[in-house]
Amino acid sequence: MKGLFVINPNAGMRMFQQGAHEVAKHLLQNGTIDYCSILYTRKGGDAFEITSSLKPGEWDFVLAAGGDGTVNEVVNGLATSNCGIPLLILGAGTTNDFITAVGIGRTPATLERLIKDFCVKEADIGVCNGHYFLNSCSGGVISNIAHSISPEQKAQFGILAYYSAGFSEIVEGNFKTAKIRITTPEETFDEEVFLLVIANSCQAGGFQNVAPKSRLNDGLLDVVLIKDVGAFDILPLIGMIQTGQHLNDKHIRFFQTNELRAELLDGDREFKLDYDGEFAGDMPLNVSVSDRKLKLIVPRRSLKVRRLFGS
Repeated sequence: MKGLFVINPNAGMRMFQQGAHEVAKHLLQNGTIDYCSILYTRKGGDAFEITSSLKPGEWDFVLAAGGDGTVNEVVNGLATSNCGIPLLILGAGTTNDFITAVGIGRTPATLERLIKDFCVKEADIGVCNGHYFLNSCSGGVISNIAHSISPEQKAQFGILAYYSAGFSEIVEGNFKTAKIRITTPEETFDEEVFLLVIANSCQAGGFQNVAPKSRLNDGLLDVVLIKDVGAFDILPLIGMIQTGQHLNDKHIRFFQTNELRAELLDGDREFKLDYDGEFAGDMPLNVSVSDRKLKLIVPRRSLKVRRLFGS
């Protein structure tokens, strides 16, 4: 067995870099793998360049160790090459939504067990304005907050930086809604919203159950629109989202589709977009389920995996 380790070695990643090294060392020593190559990224785009030219069977697996940007580049590289090489994620981002949803741990011992068990599942991947995404894309208040936080704040405070910024928005009442037009193969409608989430897994933006009906292999994306909501209603609604009890709330519009276009009807509103935590620009938004699949190494015995893959 041969493994390719793609590592982002920036200073904030030091502990995870060491963890990836420890995994490689142990797997070689105990004979689980026969060979591995460790490649470091130096700048944005390196992880994509490394993985976008891979050939089927060239490696038995790719381990991506990094934050959202690194992992997304590897996802885009593997989808572009269509090589079918399974991916294992060592997430070191601020929220780590996808690996949390699937139940992938971050300790060396956990990663070793995942590689030894080598349980591989095929997952859908989405396309957002020409970029592949694995977990979700979104627009509105979450994207605005996420891209207002500096890398230094993320490194120092982690996910608390997001919570603090979000709480400030609630206290100040800065719920800037926008009127958007949604077009799917099934329907077209206009809606006043302040948050749009298009999810592949159940978790996005730090919310554990924003899309509780999601499946990673059903060929559908789960769309959650949070409509105009007052300051007194937002905190109870957040509690409902965390427990997955929000889909029938009056402030929510939920549906599933394999293709969607969203257009901004309010020209003076800001409605930023992102995919898997990466900035995706502004409206319009075009999203679809790719005909390509991504092979993922996941825990063999996990209720989270069973929930997201249906078996």
